[in-house]
Amino acid sequence: MKYNQLKMVVVAIGVLISSGCSGKHLITSGDNTRLLEGCSPLPNCVSSTAWVFYNKTDDFNLLIPLEVAWPRIKEVVSNIPRTAIVESDDFYIHAKCTSLVFRFVDNLELLIHPDENTISVRSSSTIAIFDLGVNRWRIHKLRTLLEEMKIISRK
Repeated sequence: MKYNQLKMVVVAIGVLISSGCSGKHLITSGDNTRLLEGCSPLPNCVSSTAWVFYNKTDDFNLLIPLEVAWPRIKEVVSNIPRTAIVESDDFYIHAKCTSLVFRFVDNLELLIHPDENTISVRSSSTIAIFDLGVNRWRIHKLRTLLEEMKIISRK
């Protein structure tokens, strides 16, 4: 009897963990304010809105006007190997990034805050609990590319 209960708890936790990381994480409030969710306290996500220190990264700070920066940012994201933009508008990008060997799919999201001239970023695994630093590397690589293009800067 106890074995079955333990098995059910493990399955429930697995479903919660895997479903909590899948899909887009864009929140729209009643006043149409949009923001990206942070990360659960698992080491498979990096976000500029995270509250846990090992999930936290900095926002991107725009150096050039939004109208010029956003098309270039979309182009850079779409040129990341094995990455496809699945949704985008004038302020939001949601892309799916597929790993080379095991074909795991991660979410990459960017959200512009025009009033602050910043971009929130989030990269998260859809099923893995440990990502071996892939999401942090992806955000770092994207930040480096955009800094080299003089589109963003560090704080």
